[in-house]
Amino acid sequence: MAYTPPSVADFKLRFPAFDAVDDARVAGFLDDAATVADDGWSDADRRKAVMLQAAHDMTTRGIGTGAEAELAKAGALGFKSFRSGQLQLDRSDSAAAAAGGDPLAGTAYGAELLALIRSRFPGVMVV
Repeated sequence: MAYTPPSVADFKLRFPAFDAVDDARVAGFLDDAATVADDGWSDADRRKAVMLQAAHDMTTRGIGTGAEAELAKAGALGFKSFRSGQLQLDRSDSAAAAAGGDPLAGTAYGAELLALIRSRFPGVMVV
C-alpha cells in the first residue's frame, strides 16, 4: 500500500492543542514537514514523524494552545530564567547539553521526534 500523508483531520485528532488553528495553516505546516522522513521509513513511522515535525514547528512559532506554545508566544521557550509574579522558572544548561543542543529538543513534540529518529538510526559504535 502506498504512503498516504497525514491529513489535517488526522493531525488535529492526534494533537488537539491545534484544534483552533486554521486548517489551511495546518496543511501548510504538514506540507513543510513532509521532508522529515522519506520512503525508507515505515508508513506509520513516516506519518508520525511528519505530524511531530509540524507540531514542533507550530509550537516554536507560538501556534496552538499548549504550554510550550504559550511560552513561545511570550518569547520564553528557550528561557534561562522566567519570572511572572511569584512564579520563577529556570532552565539549566545541562538540560540543553543532555539533548546535544538539538533544536528539536526544545519542545515535547520535537523530543518525541528526536527519539523516533534515534530509534531508526542508532549511533555507530566504534571499537
